[in-house]
Amino acid sequence: MSSFHTKTIERILSPVAQQVSKLILLFEDAGLGAEIPDLEVRVEVVKQAVDNLIKVGYDTISASDDELLRHDMPPSLKRVEEASHYLQDAVVLLQQDAGSTEARRKLIEGSRGILQGTSSVLLTFDMSEVRKIIQHCRAVLAVLATTGEVSTLARLADFVKCLTPCMGHMIKEVDNRQEELTIQSHAALLRRGIEQVKRLTPILISALKLYINTYQNGLPGAPECQANRDFMASEMSNEINEIIRGLQLTGTDSFELFDDDLAAIHVTKATLDSGLQFADEWLRDPNSTVGGVGEKSVNQVISAAQRLAELAGSESERQKILQLCNEIHNLANALSDCIRRGEGDGPQARRFGAACSAKLTQLSKLCEDLTNRGDHHNPVFRLARTLEGKLVQAQRWLIDPRGPQRQIGLEACRSLVQGARKLMEIGRPQFGSSVANGDSDKLSTDACIESCEHIERAAERLFTISGQPETSEVRGAQHDLALALSRSLAHVWNALQDRLVHRVADTYTDLVGPLRQLTEAACPASGAPPDEAAFNEHMKDFLSQCSQLSNTAELAAATSLQDVWRADALRSLASQLPELGAQVVLAGRAVVLASDVHGEPGAPRKPHEQATVDHFALMRKHWTDTAERMRALVDEAVDANAFISAQEAGMQRDSDRTEKSIQQKFTTGVVDATTSIARRANRVLQIASREADNSEDAVYVDRMNDAVKGLRSTITPMVNEAKGLVTNIDDTRTREHWRSSNRNLLSAVGAVRQAVGPSTAPTAYYHQRYELAQQPASRGTGLPKDLPVQEMQELMIQDSPAPTTSDTDVEEEFDFPPPEENQPIMAAAHALHHEARLWSSRDNELVAATKRMAALMAQLSQVVRGEYGTKKDLINIAMAIAEASLDVNRCAKTLAKECTDRRIRSNLMNLSDRILTIGNQLKILSTVKATMLETQGSSEDQENTESLVGNAQNLMQTVIETLHVAGGASIKMRVDSGYKMSWRPRPNVAKQAAVR
Repeated sequence: MSSFHTKTIERILSPVAQQVSKLILLFEDAGLGAEIPDLEVRVEVVKQAVDNLIKVGYDTISASDDELLRHDMPPSLKRVEEASHYLQDAVVLLQQDAGSTEARRKLIEGSRGILQGTSSVLLTFDMSEVRKIIQHCRAVLAVLATTGEVSTLARLADFVKCLTPCMGHMIKEVDNRQEELTIQSHAALLRRGIEQVKRLTPILISALKLYINTYQNGLPGAPECQANRDFMASEMSNEINEIIRGLQLTGTDSFELFDDDLAAIHVTKATLDSGLQFADEWLRDPNSTVGGVGEKSVNQVISAAQRLAELAGSESERQKILQLCNEIHNLANALSDCIRRGEGDGPQARRFGAACSAKLTQLSKLCEDLTNRGDHHNPVFRLARTLEGKLVQAQRWLIDPRGPQRQIGLEACRSLVQGARKLMEIGRPQFGSSVANGDSDKLSTDACIESCEHIERAAERLFTISGQPETSEVRGAQHDLALALSRSLAHVWNALQDRLVHRVADTYTDLVGPLRQLTEAACPASGAPPDEAAFNEHMKDFLSQCSQLSNTAELAAATSLQDVWRADALRSLASQLPELGAQVVLAGRAVVLASDVHGEPGAPRKPHEQATVDHFALMRKHWTDTAERMRALVDEAVDANAFISAQEAGMQRDSDRTEKSIQQKFTTGVVDATTSIARRANRVLQIASREADNSEDAVYVDRMNDAVKGLRSTITPMVNEAKGLVTNIDDTRTREHWRSSNRNLLSAVGAVRQAVGPSTAPTAYYHQRYELAQQPASRGTGLPKDLPVQEMQELMIQDSPAPTTSDTDVEEEFDFPPPEENQPIMAAAHALHHEARLWSSRDNELVAATKRMAALMAQLSQVVRGEYGTKKDLINIAMAIAEASLDVNRCAKTLAKECTDRRIRSNLMNLSDRILTIGNQLKILSTVKATMLETQGSSEDQENTESLVGNAQNLMQTVIETLHVAGGASIKMRVDSGYKMSWRPRPNVAKQAAVR
């Protein structure tokens, strides 16, 4: 049975499944001796609904010209009709004999047919609607395919006239579709695609206009204009093809929801697949052009395959993929050389193209095998995608070294060390580092590398001894290793966070400076002709900045941005920015070349010159928008307080540089250093304003606004004093005035940092949990002393003391064996329980409901696998899980309502809504499964089981994520709300691991 990927399908199937569930439960009760009521009225209601569905279905077929719909719909309608007759026959037989076996068979088959037939009808109709939307998309693609033919302004007018209605219809239909989808990742894919198409459309029109003007007037820069036009058309076509792919997605987003390597594999494989068609067409077309869409697609496929190689499970597999990538790269370059020489249709070019195409097919097969193999892994056995996720997996292992996380914990430690070494190598600060700072940085790097080596040794040793028979000596060594390993992990993670924060602070401080210099070289404000030498110099700085911004964004996505969809959006922007930067350079060069035929200096620009300037401005705006969106996502990956501290340290270094320049009477150095101070101060203002806007805590907001106001009032005086210092650098009084204003500025930044407050994330490290467990129960144990709001400290202090006994009986209810590789639902249950058991259920309804849900899901696994239970058990357990989902939803929404952090509240609300949707789908799928318990092994049963497994995994991961977000929300509650949710780590978890 297919997944419920639209709200309409779910809305229609839900009441049908509810009626079928009641029929099955009534009949199951009758088998136990209970008197079965007359089902005639219930079946008559179902018959009327079926008759209406059949009528609407045939009317739809008559009115549709969709051949696939006309072919696929009738069998589905016939199945529903036959199922309705089965139910009516069952009623007649039951009236004659309440224990009739034939009546039972017809009741079950009729119920199954109603559900699956209705689902099939709805899906067939939905796919037809999708095909209609895809037709609108292909109409836009057809218009875009004619961009090469637009050679006059008249043709441009016709192009716009054709494009506008097609684009309008496509945008409207796709917008409506994304609102109808229940799978968040699919809706987000469509939203991103439509937003990007809207951004690119005016730029494409401008690029066409510029190309026409340049060629018609025989101006220099025509090749640059053509390349710019082709790039924009290609980008729009790629976005629309990605929208088409998103429209065709109907399956569950289980692999996209998990923050693991499998998710990265699927996303990267989708990128590879999207480029294969265009790459193959380029290889087979003798009239291909160099630098066009096809050649770019080959490079895209190679890049995606290289990313997949990093995620491969074995070194041999990794080397095979990388070797194929090198061979394809060399063959594609050889083919490009043939095309440049005009020999694209020659025997050598054909040989290169055929060989490259064969290698691409081989590469695609290798990558497909990698994806399919990963799909069989349970989520509990998968390796997380980000370093932060791997840190969490490692800590889970340390809590229970002999538990189901043993293998994945070791792999997480290894992968974390590998990523840490890479980040420490490429993430070193590159801006304004003094010698002393460089020495300090080297010491920090050496200490981190030493901790990495200790992690490798300790993890291998812990893995070995945790597989040995338990003795008191082994338990002691195991405990000591876990504590030492946890401390080393904490040290490495803190070093990584510090390195990432400083890199973000340095790289993203001056976002548009190089672009501004490039613009000034191409379009001097004085009206003078452009300086081509200066343009070339600034071009290098700008492209270098694009690379640094992109690399830093990749590091942020790989390290700390755990939201899978945000991380993917950041990676997408990071890959776009360098290409977009190259197009900005082309547009700027067109301006420079067009000015070569300019008249006298200062004369008004001619129309064709103004067109190049206008297009350059559009390209700059698009680049700036992309960079700002990327910066916003990068800022989410770093802690605000740590970021401000990094900027404060950078400002202090810039102050030292200023003092050194003063002593040397080097005015340029003073300008550079004080400008950097001002930029860093403005970045602090930006982050502080964002934090204030994000909060609804009146006390916090007032304090932040006061600090922001104080900082804003100190920036201008420092800049003015710096200007005076530049003009009169020898004057002692001027120097002191600048120093005084700079001290005020630094003091104001410190005040902002204190106002923002430190991060107050719950304790996550095993050694901290153990140390907390060893301490006697007392107020304030383990709590930060400098929480952001004083009232929050008082709220935490007023909390009831932690219990010394077991929380509730629910702690002992989960008594199920560790999951095997072929037990995905049991694995989901264990992962959920493993997360929830870290917290006490006392005064925390959310944790209690989560533990209850984990136990119910484990029971569901046993019933689905046929280990015990009946249809009634399956339906009742699914209904109980849905009830637990309602409890989790209620707790999460109540917590979100009282949370003062807007970002956290929005995230929590989205998660709680998703839990409701998945819980409702679970009831429907379990009802269908209940009708198949006697026919296990059939293709329909396997399909339904796969859907049920994906649903259980989604629900597990969503509830786990809800727990994480709820913990952060509890820290930022309204002081006067009266709502209480205590988050106490369970001391006995750490103690059990120590004495086990």
